[in-house]
Amino acid sequence: MSAASGRNYFNLFLGIAFLGYGGYRIFTFVNGAEYTTFRIIVAIGFIILGGFDLYKFFRKEPNA
Repeated sequence: MSAASGRNYFNLFLGIAFLGYGGYRIFTFVNGAEYTTFRIIVAIGFIILGGFDLYKFFRKEPNA
């Protein structure tokens, strides 16, 4: 039997959500919102996690 080769759409959802939230926080900070350093670091972390989740979703699967 062959294993079903499917993409994990949860990674796609998380990637878009994290990028959207982190991007929104950075956008509001650039436009004048006063955030603490911790909140900026968390927003950058969300962007990095979102990028990693999208990478996991779109990377080419090895041929098995």
